[in-house]
Amino acid sequence: MADKDRKVIVVTGAGQGIGRAICLQFAARDFAVAVVEKNTVTGQETAELARLQGSNARAFSCDVTDRDSVRKAFHEIDEAFGRIDVMVNNAGVFIRATLEHSTDEEIDLLLGVNLKGLLDCTRAAVPIMKRRRGGSIVNACSILGAFPDVGLGVYGATKSAVGLLTRVMAGEFAPYGIRVNAYQPAVTDTPMVHHIIVERPGPKLAQIPLRRFGEPSQIAKLVWFLASEEANYITGQIVPCDGGIWAVQRPMKAYDEAGVKYDPDLVSV
Repeated sequence: MADKDRKVIVVTGAGQGIGRAICLQFAARDFAVAVVEKNTVTGQETAELARLQGSNARAFSCDVTDRDSVRKAFHEIDEAFGRIDVMVNNAGVFIRATLEHSTDEEIDLLLGVNLKGLLDCTRAAVPIMKRRRGGSIVNACSILGAFPDVGLGVYGATKSAVGLLTRVMAGEFAPYGIRVNAYQPAVTDTPMVHHIIVERPGPKLAQIPLRRFGEPSQIAKLVWFLASEEANYITGQIVPCDGGIWAVQRPMKAYDEAGVKYDPDLVSV
C-alpha cells in the first residue's frame, strides 16, 4: 500500500501503557502511526516498536496542557501524513487526593491533561478529519467517572466530563461522518496504576468477577473494534472493558456458590 493511501492513527499519551499498546495494535494492521507524547524518549521508543511492525510511524513531541504545543504537533502531523483517520485521546494522569487536600497544581494538572488536553487535541484533529468526511475518535474514560470514590473526586469528575463530551462530540461531528466513542477501563496493568496491583491486589480482585486485572492489549483491541468498519453504526457510546468490576456487590459469592476455591490470603471480601 502506498503511504498516501495508508490510514493514519494519532494517539496521545502513547509513550507507555495503553497508548503504546494501541499504537502497536494499529501498526500491525498497516496503519501509519502518529505517536503524540510529552516524553520524547518513550515516544521515540513506541514509534520504533511500531516501525518494527512495518508501520510508517513517527513521534511528535507534545504537551497536551499547552495549547500552542498541541497546535504545533497537529500541524506537523498534517504536514507529515496529510490525513487523520483515527484520533485516540488517551493521554491522562491519575492523582489520588481528597478534595480538601488537593493542591492547586494537582487540580490544574488533572483538568489540563484529562479534560482540556482532550478538548484541544480534538479541536486540532477534527478539521483535518473533516477533509475526508469520515473517521473515528476514541476517548479515554474510566470506571471512576461512573462510580466515584473518596479521594478521587477531581479525577473522577474529569472522566465523567469526558463521557458527556463523547456523546456531544458524537452528535456534533456526525454530519461529517466522524464517529465518537470512548473506552472505560477499570484497573489495567499500566505504569500509572501498577502500584495498586502490587500493594493491594486482594481487595481489588475481590471486586472483579473475572478475577484478573486488565491488560493494555485488551483495551487496544477494543479501540481497534470501535475505530473499525465493524463498528460503523456505533457512536456516542462509552464501552467498559473492566472484567465486570462492580457488576454485582459481592462477585466472590458466586465462586462460593459454584464451589470454586480462591486464595483467601490473596482476596479480601
